[in-house]
Amino acid sequence: MTDAPLSVRAVDASEWPTISARFRDLSFEQSLTYGTAAAGRIGGRMICLVIERDGKVLSAALVRVKALPLLGRGIAWVASGPLMQRIGLSDPSEEEVAAILQALRAEVSGRMGHILRFRLAGIGLYDGEATARIAAASGYVPTDRAVAYRSIAIDLDHTEAELMGRLDGKWRTDLRYALKSELTVECGNTPDLAARFLKLFDDIQVAKGFRPDVTPEFHFALSGPDLSHDILLVTKDGQDLAGIVIGTTGRTVIYLYGATADAGRRLRAGYLLTWEGIRLARSRGMRWYDLGGVDFDGNPDVARFKQRMNGVTIVGAGPFEATASGPVFTLIRGLEQVRGALRRRKGKG
Repeated sequence: MTDAPLSVRAVDASEWPTISARFRDLSFEQSLTYGTAAAGRIGGRMICLVIERDGKVLSAALVRVKALPLLGRGIAWVASGPLMQRIGLSDPSEEEVAAILQALRAEVSGRMGHILRFRLAGIGLYDGEATARIAAASGYVPTDRAVAYRSIAIDLDHTEAELMGRLDGKWRTDLRYALKSELTVECGNTPDLAARFLKLFDDIQVAKGFRPDVTPEFHFALSGPDLSHDILLVTKDGQDLAGIVIGTTGRTVIYLYGATADAGRRLRAGYLLTWEGIRLARSRGMRWYDLGGVDFDGNPDVARFKQRMNGVTIVGAGPFEATASGPVFTLIRGLEQVRGALRRRKGKG
């Protein structure tokens, strides 16, 4: 007797928080709160899909779709998904992963007619080589048209003493210096804390001459059942020295933004904030503290700061793409390239 075939169906957005909470590899990019806003930000829409066998949900995918007017076809992006690691069950076999990816491709690329791209969640700790092999056999190819993800995550299933012991010696020394510097840490999610963090963040942007594509204001405006934010500020003698913003979805906390003034760097305030963020996540029973990406080429100092915490290297397997030949897909790709060129030109202007 063979297993019944998989089926794919759309579910109402109101069902998504309950469905997605069944998966261990849930991160903020697959939250209803963030996904809805991210789709709206690009003028797209969001589709909530579940992949089932005999009525039992095996996988779920929050899909952001940006379609061409009138044509109704475009690009579908599954960031940190599909979700496949169900809580309380073992990881899916390679055969199960292949079946899920094939079903997703048949629905989104085949039936709906979109170019489909996905990148698995880094916290899922999927085997990159195995995933690439499975994706290739399931009709996908690697693509550079979507954002890759590489980060370091702290496994919170340890005591504070164990976490401290895992730190690089220099990192631990800097943390202890901060702990002895009579710094005060404030934590919450209030308009006052947000305004104070933005003041620090704006000052750093002016000093370093950068502006993120997705700003803290975007995250501060989000409100929903499956994503929350905390703002942590370090002060001394009434002066704000540093701040971070962290987000929580499922059992994962992720570092989103940080800003440290010169006086804060001298007192190692960033080390204290990172440690306090980890302690906060652990006190809430979280499983992972994702340090928010590492980029040794673009930001080597910050990358080394994170690497020296000796956490678990996580890589979001992919991104991969599924499409088909034909004039429609050629048109979609061409318009995407034009839009990308215009954005790059605007960024240089």
